[in-house]
Amino acid sequence: MKDNRKYSKKIITLIILGVVVVGALAIYVKKVFFTNLFPPKLDKNVFDDVSRLNKTKVHSIVQPKTVDEVREALEFAKAQNIEVSIAGKRHSMGGHTLSPNALLLDMTQFNEVIDVDVENRTLRIQSGATWDDAIREVNKHDLAIPVLQDYSSFSIGGSLGVNIHESDPNFTTLIDTVRSFRILLADGSIQTVSRTQNPNLFALVIGGYGLFGVVLDVELDLVPNAVYKKNEWVVDYKEYEDAFKEIRKNAGIENIFGRLSIVPGDSFLKDVVVTTYEALSEEERETLSYRTDLVEDNVFLKKIFFDASRENDLGKQLRWQPQKNFSNGAEPPVVTRNNLDYNDASFLEYYGEKDTDILQEYFFPMDQLPAFLDSLREIMEEKKVNLLSATIRYVEGKSENILSYSKNGEDRFAVVLYFNVGRSAEEQENVKAWTQELVQVSIDLGGTYYLPYELYATGEQLVSAYPRISYFFNQKKRYDPNELFVNKFYTHYVREIKR
Repeated sequence: MKDNRKYSKKIITLIILGVVVVGALAIYVKKVFFTNLFPPKLDKNVFDDVSRLNKTKVHSIVQPKTVDEVREALEFAKAQNIEVSIAGKRHSMGGHTLSPNALLLDMTQFNEVIDVDVENRTLRIQSGATWDDAIREVNKHDLAIPVLQDYSSFSIGGSLGVNIHESDPNFTTLIDTVRSFRILLADGSIQTVSRTQNPNLFALVIGGYGLFGVVLDVELDLVPNAVYKKNEWVVDYKEYEDAFKEIRKNAGIENIFGRLSIVPGDSFLKDVVVTTYEALSEEERETLSYRTDLVEDNVFLKKIFFDASRENDLGKQLRWQPQKNFSNGAEPPVVTRNNLDYNDASFLEYYGEKDTDILQEYFFPMDQLPAFLDSLREIMEEKKVNLLSATIRYVEGKSENILSYSKNGEDRFAVVLYFNVGRSAEEQENVKAWTQELVQVSIDLGGTYYLPYELYATGEQLVSAYPRISYFFNQKKRYDPNELFVNKFYTHYVREIKR
């Protein structure tokens, strides 16, 4: 009798999953016919970032492959009295890689992996290389990168400029894994920067949004390429802090995050799928099978479900149910750290004519998570915002950089949000209004917000969240008195703060 019930349950599960897939496919086919799935062609010397909200005509573009070519580009800009903006993969969403009539220094061809020191567990790599490049190289030596964002297609230099953070609670932000880097300053000198050499620049450049010079190469710490066992379960959002602290008691767990329900209704921003990855012992590794070669699975399937969730509430339900009920079965139960980090972001690509997708992120004391989510839920429902993803991360309180989003030595939760928003001027004003509400909620809870995204926050809010911003701008003028290196983030907020 028990076997029959178990068999029936499996059949029902498969039927539900089949209905979900068919529904998602139907929504996706609709999208193929009614939405532009390819990037629009821009005029010569007109560029944008991934948000498609910062179309900018630049003076010219240079793609250097050598240090001499970087230096020549800067000398040309100074001789022509034009500014320079520095770009990698342009995944920042607030014009951080662009400035009108500037020389756009595209570093993506400056991408050599210089050295992997297996004995000392370090990687030296040029700033235009991507994390994909880095992972492929260190994987050959069964080593791994300690700190990465969700997707590995971003550039090393860009990640340094925004000081990314990780889901691994044993590490905080990228700055903690940086041993040193070389930077070409506005005066033409190349400086080696570390905690002991030019320490002031170390704290300014990491998380400095490309405003102090051109980072040439970086020396990073590496860790063993651990093998993980995945586990998932569902908790209420008010229980997440306690669940997280209980998980932390297991030293073997090296990756923790929570995925919140985006389905309108009773579960909206309340149900949390908790995901953990626990490192296996050597004995366990020998008894289980897993892939050591790098592979990105289910990219097309991910795109189908994500595109469906962008369309309507049914699409969100179709995406959430597999995440909540079938994720453990749909993904490998055992995975290497490198395969966990080797993530293709192409399934997120979207080129709607009238709308676009944007990211935001907020940081606050851990015990304020329920309060933030309650306010977020209220704003999302009142403003009818198309929320596509909401995840919870952990950030340790310590940080060495000047524009630290985790301040006062206090551990934080981060809530990462992905929205679909309108691109018209009127719709962008609405996005700006509710974003300023969210920023203020975080500030009032003793928190901050992440700076790589669209420039919706007021200058006053920037100062409240980052009280050292005036010092940061003053130091920028110290190292770059003629303001050779600029971007929209800098020019926008320098004017706002000086009013």
